[in-house]
Amino acid sequence: MKKVSHILSLGILSTLLFSCATVHDRLNTGTIVRDCTGTYLRVAENEDYLVCNAEILEAKKDGEKVSLIYDNVDKCPERDGKIMCMMYHESKGMIRVKSIK
Repeated sequence: MKKVSHILSLGILSTLLFSCATVHDRLNTGTIVRDCTGTYLRVAENEDYLVCNAEILEAKKDGEKVSLIYDNVDKCPERDGKIMCMMYHESKGMIRVKSIK
C-alpha cells in the first residue's frame, strides 16, 4: 500500500511541476503592431503580445508579417524607467524574441 501511495504522490507532483512550466521557444507567425505604448506581435484575431526586446524588430515595418521564435516572460526590464504614453493597449502577455525566421 505504501508503494502505491508513493507512486501516486510522484505522479501528482510531476503533473504539478509540468503544468507550471513556462513556455519556451514558441514559433508563431503574426503581424508587427506599433503604437506609443510599444511594439507588439499580433497573432490570431487581435491577440497582441508586447515585445520586450523590440529593438530586434527595428528593421521590420508596422503591419509586416513575421515568423518569430520567442519565450513568454513575466517581466520586461527593458521597459523599466522608460516613459510611455498614457494610452491603454490590451495584450495577452509579454514575449522576448529569440530569433526571426
